[in-house]
Amino acid sequence: MSHSLPGDWRPISFGGIARDVSSRNRDRNDIPVLSVTKYDGFVPSQEYFKKKVFSADTENYKIVRRGQFAYATIHLDEGSIDRLTEFDAGLISPMYTVFQLDEGQADPEFVLRLFKLFSSNGRFDALGNGGVNRRKSISFSTLSKLELALPPLHEQRRIAEILSSVDDAIEATREVIEQTRKVKQSALEHLLTKGVGHTRFKQTEIGEIPEGWEIVTLGDVAVQGSGLQTGPFGSQLKAQEYVNDGIPIVMPRDIVSGSISTQQIAMATAAKANDLRIHKLQAGDLVFARRGDIGRFGLISHKEEGFLCGTGCLRARLDVEKIHPQFASAYLQSPFPIEWLNTNAVGQTMLNLNTSIISRLPLPLPKLNEQTVIIGSAEAIASSLRVNTQKLERLVALKSALMSDLLTGRRRVTDVLPMAAE
Repeated sequence: MSHSLPGDWRPISFGGIARDVSSRNRDRNDIPVLSVTKYDGFVPSQEYFKKKVFSADTENYKIVRRGQFAYATIHLDEGSIDRLTEFDAGLISPMYTVFQLDEGQADPEFVLRLFKLFSSNGRFDALGNGGVNRRKSISFSTLSKLELALPPLHEQRRIAEILSSVDDAIEATREVIEQTRKVKQSALEHLLTKGVGHTRFKQTEIGEIPEGWEIVTLGDVAVQGSGLQTGPFGSQLKAQEYVNDGIPIVMPRDIVSGSISTQQIAMATAAKANDLRIHKLQAGDLVFARRGDIGRFGLISHKEEGFLCGTGCLRARLDVEKIHPQFASAYLQSPFPIEWLNTNAVGQTMLNLNTSIISRLPLPLPKLNEQTVIIGSAEAIASSLRVNTQKLERLVALKSALMSDLLTGRRRVTDVLPMAAE
């Protein structure tokens, strides 16, 4: 620890406040078999793995009781630890370690959160024994030697309450995001098949659509002559030519949820980008992953204008007098085009797309004014989704900062103000 501990925090070895438990299911009791996961803690094993992976004979399985802790002996450094609170008892594989705290010595929720912090900041790394990085075993005897610093019990409880309130806010925000996504998908499916104010419909190859709509192909609505373009070949843009500061290159990995992520984006020099200027992107372009995850695409915004379409991608530039790029983007997120692209892709070991294939992709085509209305409805929902996603990011960052400060004594609970309502 790079800072001095508060005077009323006491140093102690973990073995001084906890003891291991190894109760086996010798009576073969009918107790649910559980797993301990990194993110969700204790979960029913069959629910987590979607099938039965545990032995039919659970006699040698360990019993963990309400209030006790269990961790994956070879995955503690990854955060696979939890305290049982939702079941009176559960069975877990012998590969887990079970322990319980001595009563009155430490707050269980504080200890759990402290261990979660240790898993994220590498504190457990030096404890593991084993030859493979992800398979380092941490026995309880080793864990018991871990040196901790504990605040007074009342402060431990207050810290746990504060972090729990942040967790509740995070979970509530995630639920809002999930519901908003469902509303967005349902609204889009209705708008993209029923339109706005129509009463007469017709059956087409993409399903039922309003009578006044057309069915066209992506090639029909692309800019004629240069609308569909494959990214540069690997020989034209080599990995050793990437630079730390330059013109970003959109690769399939950078296409995330219909837009472009720049977190790990590669870059080329301005001179190289000029050599490849035929591959420069404009706002409104659609960039498709050419192989692998067929159906992945991103809509280029003004922020990405001037980026390069990279190797492994295809670019579609649309005629905006026929179709709004945002309308095409909304449609491409629906099930039919994804299924169509996967059905029509070529290749045996890995599916591939080419400009000929995507040019034949069927699209519905309302009048431009109706496209505008549909885009507006979709954008209103997307805006709400963005607001809540940003809120979630702030809450996660807040939790990380609070864990780092409160659990180590860098900041006392008296310094923490109640969270402002968001």
